[in-house]
Amino acid sequence: MTLTDAEVSERVKTFEHAVVPHEMFKKGQRAVGTLRRRWRPKGVKPLKARALLILGEPGAGKSFILETLRDENPMRVTPDGNIRPVLFVEAPKRTTPRQLAGAIFDALEPGYRLRDGWNTARILSEIRMLCEEMCVEVLMIDEAHHLVDQKNDNDLEDAAEFLKQLLNPFATQIVLAGLPHLGDLPETTKLRQLRRRFRPPFHLEPYNWSDRLGRKKYLGILAFFERHLALPEPSNFTEFDFAARIYCATGGHIGIISGQLSLALEAALSEGKARVDLRLLARIYADLVLRKKPTVLLDFDAPFLGEAAGAPAEPFGGGSPNPADVADAELDASADDNPYLAQGEAFRALWRKMAGARMGDQSRVTAHRTVETPPPSTFGRSA
Repeated sequence: MTLTDAEVSERVKTFEHAVVPHEMFKKGQRAVGTLRRRWRPKGVKPLKARALLILGEPGAGKSFILETLRDENPMRVTPDGNIRPVLFVEAPKRTTPRQLAGAIFDALEPGYRLRDGWNTARILSEIRMLCEEMCVEVLMIDEAHHLVDQKNDNDLEDAAEFLKQLLNPFATQIVLAGLPHLGDLPETTKLRQLRRRFRPPFHLEPYNWSDRLGRKKYLGILAFFERHLALPEPSNFTEFDFAARIYCATGGHIGIISGQLSLALEAALSEGKARVDLRLLARIYADLVLRKKPTVLLDFDAPFLGEAAGAPAEPFGGGSPNPADVADAELDASADDNPYLAQGEAFRALWRKMAGARMGDQSRVTAHRTVETPPPSTFGRSA
């Protein structure tokens, strides 16, 4: 049965809204919940506000944790005013303390403008007043690494001072979610003072393929995703070869896996496919990762697919190649670079590249580490 575009969109939306019940997600939510319980309402002696770092690579699931908490704790309208137990803010790119304050004001009260003449003390006073009146228990700042990206020492100290002053007489707790280098700040006086207000950071990392328990949990997530695709035939994501290829293509990051499978589901439903197979995922991967602009855009003499070199060209009356044939040819041409198609040593090379990138990510974040995870190997020995 052919589905309408609206029906396809609804199926994809249902898949994307499914909350993956995996351990790292639950631990992240618990870490925020523990911090949130430090909040005290107006009139009750507050505990000191603390900040929690949630760190992870793109696709690790940081934003999903915060967005789920936001959706589970919507604003409530009461006779005494609006109540916002959870406030979600996305830090603007290359943000300054003043830009961050503007984003906080907009999240608290859309349309509430940061006045040009306000100094830092006035800005902080207004934020505290609004958070107190709206009973904001936790302020969650996503993309918080923008606070430290491309900053010199003076800019970093200004950002640290703003956050420290925001925390000082504040009942609202703060979550900062960002890339791993957010936790690897230089040792300056103000940054050390700010770091003392942090709780132990929470690192969102993929399950380790090389570890038996980690692989079991990873396969459980793949099984969850396959069930929620709700396609007529099994895709068999948990079979060893398929599972290894998904891990290689995504680094094991849950958010990236979900994104690729969402696109694959959309394509499968639109094309009437009964399951998601390796070739379909290879197409998705090629479009997301491998697709490059052609080096020659207008080569009039270039032969068409299947046309012998030197044969007379028929650009206007000879017909056009089948787009599916062209796509298949392009896919096969890049097979050695595509984890869903590569074979033998080509796949091993892609796996080593993925594992090497993982170790590189870990080596950049040492400030809060005690144990370093070994690189994953799909082959049961060092890759």
